[in-house]
Amino acid sequence: MNSINTEKDLVLEEKIKNKTFKIGILGMGYVGLPLACEFASVGVDTLGFDINSTIILNLNKGISHIQDIEDSVIKKNIDSQKINFTDDFSKLKEMDVISICVPTPLRKTKDPDMSYILSAIEYVKKTLRKEQLIILESTTYPGTTDELILPILEESGLKP
Repeated sequence: MNSINTEKDLVLEEKIKNKTFKIGILGMGYVGLPLACEFASVGVDTLGFDINSTIILNLNKGISHIQDIEDSVIKKNIDSQKINFTDDFSKLKEMDVISICVPTPLRKTKDPDMSYILSAIEYVKKTLRKEQLIILESTTYPGTTDELILPILEESGLKP
C-alpha cells in the first residue's frame, strides 16, 4: 500500500530513528519479555504489560519467570531506568509503538485460539491515538491483521 508521509508521520519516524520513542509490549511471555529486554538494552524506553499482576510484581523486582532471561538482565535494564512493567493498560496511550506478543495456542480442532489477541486489541482500542504504530508479533494465520485487527481498531474512528 503506497502512502504519502505527512509531517506528523515523520515525527514518529524520527523518534524511531533516534530511539526516542516509547514502546509498550503486551504479553511478558517467552516472546514479549526478551523483546522488551532487547529494546531496553539499546536505550529505548520500554514498558512491559501483562494481565498477571504477580508476574508484573516479580519483574519489577528483577525476577524473571522465563528460563532464557536471567534475573540479572532484567535488573540491569531496571537499573538503567529503561524498562518498567505494569498491568495498568491505560498507560498504552503514552506509547508511540505497541507490540502485541500474546499467545495463540491451538484448540483441540487445531484452529488458533484468537481470544488473547482479541483481548489485547480491545485494550489497545481503548487507548488508541493518532501517531501510534501497532505491531502484531503473535504467531497467527495470514490475514489476521487485515481481517480481524484492523476492523476492531477502526471502530475508534481512526484510520491507518
